[in-house]
Amino acid sequence: MSVFMPITPLFVPGIRADRFEQALQSGADSIIIDLEDSVSADQKDEARKNLLEFDDKSCNLFVRVNDLQSPFVSDDLECLEQCGNIGIMLSKSEDLIAITQWLGHQKTNRSILCLVETVAGLAAIGDLMQLPDVIGCAFGHFDFSTDLGCDADLSVLAPYRAELVLQSKLHGKAAPLDCVTSDISAIEQLKADCEDARKRGFGGKLLIHPSQVKPAQSIFMPSKQQYEEAKKLVDATANNAVIKHEGKMIDKPILKKAEQLMKRYEGLQEKNILNSNS
Repeated sequence: MSVFMPITPLFVPGIRADRFEQALQSGADSIIIDLEDSVSADQKDEARKNLLEFDDKSCNLFVRVNDLQSPFVSDDLECLEQCGNIGIMLSKSEDLIAITQWLGHQKTNRSILCLVETVAGLAAIGDLMQLPDVIGCAFGHFDFSTDLGCDADLSVLAPYRAELVLQSKLHGKAAPLDCVTSDISAIEQLKADCEDARKRGFGGKLLIHPSQVKPAQSIFMPSKQQYEEAKKLVDATANNAVIKHEGKMIDKPILKKAEQLMKRYEGLQEKNILNSNS
């Protein structure tokens, strides 16, 4: 199975091999095995060993490696060379030259998610999105806000989040993934954060607990009802520039949104990742 851009990817600490199966059963469309923040320096080898022993790589799997300036990244990448068709989430993506040089030394071409966690990363996002192996980006708001010196508040960070959406669209990449909601008990807050992200043009959200998967999917993945309503609108407006449909004037922008929803729904169906939301 080819690696595709995640929508509701679930992080799993690389040292918690006992949670890998739980993550697979959560319904998340993608799993991100973390070798970075959730793994202490003396546990890095154990986390890589767990990755290599993971016997179900049929899921849409990414591995978050340590950043390119880290002393651990060489071992991370050597480990990945022994893995099958999995993607890479690249921590603290910001140095275009370093990333380009690193790509040139890899034996296997892999889909890359650039995790933007610094001001330098945001400044370089336009260049990063032009790399062919990069399929999209994600926002790490805690590190970013620390680097910038502001609060880790979504409204405060809105201009910087918007830049990721803009640059992704400008360079023909998938819509980016928004940052995590850290309080796993606050499901209503998670839903509000997902709604905010969706309205701003994000294509999905980074998740840190199985309980967050279904609520996030209910917002980011189109339902069968939405698909059928969009199809009905598209069929009713065939060969008409502007018409009245169910009491509303329908023009080209509205029609285009309906067509986009249909395309998205059908694409998710092909990948078998709509789950119960279908």
